Amino acid sequence: MAERRAVNKYYPPDWDPGRGSANAHVGQHPLRARARKLDEGILVVRFELPFGVWCGGCGALLAAGVRFNAEKKQIGSYHSTPIWSFRMKCRECPGWLEIHTNPKDAAYDVVRGARRKAEPEPDDAIIDLVAADSRGSRLHELDAREARNRRDAQTAQRLGALRGASDRQWRDPDAANAGLRREFRAGRRVRDEDRRQSEEIQSRTGIALPILPASADDAAAASRVRFGPADGTPARKAVAQAVAGAPLFAPRAAGSSAAPATRMALRQRGRADPFASQTIGQFGSARDVGVRPQDAVREDPTFRLAGLTSMYGHQSSEDSS
Repeated sequence: MAERRAVNKYYPPDWDPGRGSANAHVGQHPLRARARKLDEGILVVRFELPFGVWCGGCGALLAAGVRFNAEKKQIGSYHSTPIWSFRMKCRECPGWLEIHTNPKDAAYDVVRGARRKAEPEPDDAIIDLVAADSRGSRLHELDAREARNRRDAQTAQRLGALRGASDRQWRDPDAANAGLRREFRAGRRVRDEDRRQSEEIQSRTGIALPILPASADDAAAASRVRFGPADGTPARKAVAQAVAGAPLFAPRAAGSSAAPATRMALRQRGRADPFASQTIGQFGSARDVGVRPQDAVREDPTFRLAGLTSMYGHQSSEDSS
């Protein structure tokens, strides 16, 4: 019965066909609520925006194609063509916007409540605008057409080059497919070998992170690394003896003072760290820190080692007794 609902009409029991239609009998317009302002010349219709507009009240973008229940009213005519006004309410705010037809230019004009969204014009429209310049020069139109022809030629040349490259690459689809599969198989062998080496290093070292494959750059960087002499070698012994025999504090001539840059650095360090000693870095000899000359021999690393040996040896003898 749903397909018959649009054609079925209700006729009241007291309706008389001689008195007119059923709408006239009940005092109702055939368009019902859409014609509630018909006495003012206004009819409510479904209006679709021909272009995007920005609402003047809330600033929302109303895209082209959005439909509204608009109040349609004739406000004039251009020759014999009527000019219609469409007044509608924004769906985002209580504001109203009004659009008029423009038969002269075959367009629509936003009159109030909104502004049209700026959109790029097609090439032909740009040519027409240039040709309609106030100077009315034919040269502008020719320049625009030449620029468009030059751009079209460049586009066609680029498309031709791409089409030729595609044709050369896929002239023989079977050969191209075989080449791609061959490259994939070779790369898969390399990837499998790198994965095997990574898992072997992880199991040997206990590292849970994945190990990247070795590269020529890593080998070159590793070859430039130089380590010091090993323990027990003559070179290592010579370095140890030189360090042990060097004075603890650098000597300083009598009456000399620290350089201004040094003093400034010490003051800055003192301000940054209030717990730092105010005399750090200002000692020139062992006497500056209260070490007596007769005790200088105790600064010898050999003497300190002998003292530690005797102390721990004495404790060991007491423990054994």
